[in-house]
Amino acid sequence: MFDDVEKTILMSVQYELPLTERPFVDLAENIGLNAKDVMVKLREFKQKGVIKRIGANLNYKAFSRIGKAALVAFACKDGDIPRIAKIINESIDSISLKHNFLRDHPRYKIWFTFKGKDKEELLRKVEELAKKCGVKDYLFLPSKRVYKMDVKYDLFKGISWSEKGLEKDDVPKVEDLGIPAKMLFELEKKLPIEDRPFKEIAERYGYKESELVDLIAELIKKGVVRDFSGVLRESKIGFGENGMNIIQIEPEEAEKLALKLVNEFPQITHLVEREVPERWRFPIYFMVHADSRDKIEAVRKEVEQRYGVKILTLYSLKNLNPKL
Repeated sequence: MFDDVEKTILMSVQYELPLTERPFVDLAENIGLNAKDVMVKLREFKQKGVIKRIGANLNYKAFSRIGKAALVAFACKDGDIPRIAKIINESIDSISLKHNFLRDHPRYKIWFTFKGKDKEELLRKVEELAKKCGVKDYLFLPSKRVYKMDVKYDLFKGISWSEKGLEKDDVPKVEDLGIPAKMLFELEKKLPIEDRPFKEIAERYGYKESELVDLIAELIKKGVVRDFSGVLRESKIGFGENGMNIIQIEPEEAEKLALKLVNEFPQITHLVEREVPERWRFPIYFMVHADSRDKIEAVRKEVEQRYGVKILTLYSLKNLNPKL
């Protein structure tokens, strides 16, 4: 799908993008390629959808309006899936809705993640949405703690891979720091691929380029920004499989196991402990992406054998909102 030079560029923009005033120029120098050629290739990847975005990846816990998240599963018949998916996509704005997938559970087929101000607001919206969709059976699984959130793909291994450690649990709010939220969203999704990408944004908000770079570095330390990197679209890089692995375990044992998983399984991109109802005793959720199910199954089996737990892996059958 990609030659070695293209793989090197895509790997570097994920794992080694310098946080400097001229990140793309410095990236090219670090990998021994011409800067103009690298930027042309990155723009091409962006235009084709291979790269979803490049910039400051935000931790949404730092934003009061969207600081709480929940995973929701709707039970429905196969024939109702397109109609319900359309209602979900149209009812939740693009900032709040993060995923909407058809997964291979026999009952709960539609799984989506969205964000809001607090758990009460999220539950109210889910109840309204379920009524609008005609869904009577659903799971509401708010996040209790995020242990890891770092979506990176190793194009040589053919599996997701990130050795990032435990995510900060206590993150300051952007509003309290006095930083314009709009500017941060621009730094995440609208950073141009050019020689001096921070120049226009910095000038518009009254910063020098160096000051804006230093601010991003400080926000990474505080946990407001997760990192500065490129995010790839898995469907465009040959990663056709993603498995949501849910672990059956007593809730009081969840944190202990989650902390071990963070340190021992770099294949995990998302690792979240969720509040669960009595009828659904699966409090730990972790995602693994790969170019084949065999690689995901190998991770699942290793976790089961090492910790003596039962895991149900729900594979994505279709992205019900390709725009995300």
